[in-house]
Amino acid sequence: MRRSIARAALASCFLAPIFAADANDLLDTYRKALEQDTTLSAAKFARDAAIEAKPQALSAFLPQFSAGASGNRSRTSITQQDVLVIDPSQPPVAVEGTSTFFNDALSYQVTLSQTIWSFEAWRRLKQSDSQVALAEATFRSAQQALILRVAQAYFGVLSASDAVRTNTAERDANERQLLQAKKRFEVGLAAITDVQEAQAAYDGSVATLIGAERTLSNARRALGEITGGYAETAEGLIEEIPLASPNPVSVDDWLKVARDSNFDLQIAELNAEVAKKSVDIAYARHYPTLGIDGSYGEQYNSFERSPDSKRGSIGINVNVPIFSGGLTQSQVRQAAATRDQSLSQLEGSKRSIERQTRDAYQGVMSGIASVKANLQAVKSNQTALESSQVGLQVGTRTEVDVLNTLRNLYIAQRTYYQSRYDYLISVLTLKQQAGNLTESDLADIDRLLLAAPAPAAAPAR
Repeated sequence: MRRSIARAALASCFLAPIFAADANDLLDTYRKALEQDTTLSAAKFARDAAIEAKPQALSAFLPQFSAGASGNRSRTSITQQDVLVIDPSQPPVAVEGTSTFFNDALSYQVTLSQTIWSFEAWRRLKQSDSQVALAEATFRSAQQALILRVAQAYFGVLSASDAVRTNTAERDANERQLLQAKKRFEVGLAAITDVQEAQAAYDGSVATLIGAERTLSNARRALGEITGGYAETAEGLIEEIPLASPNPVSVDDWLKVARDSNFDLQIAELNAEVAKKSVDIAYARHYPTLGIDGSYGEQYNSFERSPDSKRGSIGINVNVPIFSGGLTQSQVRQAAATRDQSLSQLEGSKRSIERQTRDAYQGVMSGIASVKANLQAVKSNQTALESSQVGLQVGTRTEVDVLNTLRNLYIAQRTYYQSRYDYLISVLTLKQQAGNLTESDLADIDRLLLAAPAPAAAPAR
C-alpha cells in the first residue's frame, strides 16, 4: 500500500501539457522500439524462461508416471551327450545331439512414483516464487530502460539536428562577414588581416559543419538500431519548455520512493533472497526423503516352454543420505559464499541507487537554472553581436570582435538547446530511479515537440 501511494504521488509530477496538440512522432518511435528493440525482446524471453522455475519446482511433488515396452527375439541351442549301448559285449558309444529353438518375447512395464516429502524439493518450491518475482522485476526494469534509451537516442538526433542547423547558420554568417571584409579591404577600410581572420572563421565553420552532419548521421543510425529502421524525428522542441521543479520537492522523499520502488534495487534484493534460499536447498540435502514407488509389468513368450509372466510391486522408500564424499558440505559452503556475494552486491546497489537518485534530482534542479541561464546567454550574445556589428561600421570594433561575438552567439545557442534536452533526460531519469517512468511521460514530452517541416518542393524549371 505504501508503495502504491508513493507512486501515485509522483504520477503527475513535472511535465504537464501546456496546450492541446496532436502527438508528434516520439510516441510512434517508442512504439516501434517496443516491437523491434532486441534488448527488450531478449529480456522478455529471459523472463519467460525464468518463470518456468515455478512449475519445475512444483513437479517434484506431483506423480511421476512412465511406461516402457520392449520386444526381442532369442535363439537358444542346447547340446546333449548320451551314452548308447548297441552291443552288450562292446563298450558304450557316446552320442551327441544339438537342439535349437527360438523365442519371441514382448514385455511392457509401467512405473509410478510419488514424493511424499523432501526438504530439498519444498525449499526449491519456495525459492521458485522469488525467482519468478526476480524475472518480472528484471523485465520491468528493461521496459523502463527502453523508455529512457528511446528518449536519449531521440534527443540525440534532435541535438545533432540543432547543431547542423546552427553550424549552417554560423557558416553562412561567416561567409557574409568574409564577403564584407573583402569589400572593406578593397575600398581601403580594412586590413588584409581582417580578411584572413574572416577566412579562417569561415573555413573553421565549414569543417565544424561537416563534423556535425556526420554526428547527425550517426545519431539517426543509433535511433534506428533501437527501432529496427529509419525513424523520423520532429523539428525540435518549442522555444520555451515548461521547467517544473521536482514534486515532491524534498530529495529525501525521492530517496524513500526509490528504496521501495526502484526496479534495479528490487532485482538486487530478489537476487539476495534467491541466494539465501539456495543455502537452505543445499543444506536440505542432509535430510531424508520419503516416497512411494509402484510398478506393474507383463511378458509374453512365443516358445511354449517359456511361460508368460506378470509382476507388480508397490512400496514406500526412505532415502537417508549418510555420506556423499563431502559433496553436500561443499555445496553448502558454495551456496553460502554466493549468498554473501549477493548481499554485498545488494549493499552496493543501495548506495548506487541513492547516488543516482540524488544525481538525477540535482540534474533536474540545476537543469532548470541552466536552461534559464543559457537562454539569457543567447539573448546577451545576440545583443553583443548587434553592438559589435554597429561598432565595426563606425570603427570602434574590429572584424575579429565581430567574429568572436558571432562564434559566441552560436555556441550559446547550441548550449541552450542541449541544456533543454539534458533537463528532460534528468526528469525521465529521476522518475526511472523512483520506478515510476511510463509511456505517459514520453507523451508529455511529445506535446512539446514541433512537427517536422514537410520536404521542400523542387523549384519549377
